[in-house]
Amino acid sequence: MDGSFDPLVHASCSSPRSSGTTTSGIAYSLFWAPLTKTRPAGEEIHWIDSSCPCSAEWAFNNHLKINCHIPLDNHIFSFETETGGFELMCRHWFIDRCNEVWSVANLPTLSSHSFQIGGTTHLLLLGVDPFIVMAQGWWRSTAFLEYWCLCEEIIPTFIGFSLQSQSSLLSMMGLFKQHLLTTL
Repeated sequence: MDGSFDPLVHASCSSPRSSGTTTSGIAYSLFWAPLTKTRPAGEEIHWIDSSCPCSAEWAFNNHLKINCHIPLDNHIFSFETETGGFELMCRHWFIDRCNEVWSVANLPTLSSHSFQIGGTTHLLLLGVDPFIVMAQGWWRSTAFLEYWCLCEEIIPTFIGFSLQSQSSLLSMMGLFKQHLLTTL
């Protein structure tokens, strides 16, 4: 976000939040955003704990822990400054800071749009079905497939999953056939 904070438009520390665990043991969280680029009436922003070093769940909880003194009427991504004040997280500041850190580490710099592409790529590399990624990103078409990065890793990952699934399915069918033959 760039500009000034408006609680009628932006999520605040008092915005409704929820978290839980699915029946399969996956932690998830969400908060309400009063307005987004694609949903003028607002929407829930949700994520899961991917159990990896760049988990959105870990990062969000860490942000809340570090910035636990932020007043409830401030932006949800405000942070405490060195002088004890509170500052609004602005997109340009965040991107500039990330690029500063990455430059020092001899990594390529990125634009803000790259974060969404990176998130999509991350989910695909974790083996998440592309149509689940599509639903997670609220895409109404498969146009997001044009954003895939690291296709040299994603495609073999999915081919490998397909081969494992096929092998597993054939193995299960063989066991079922064997079971049928021994019970007849």
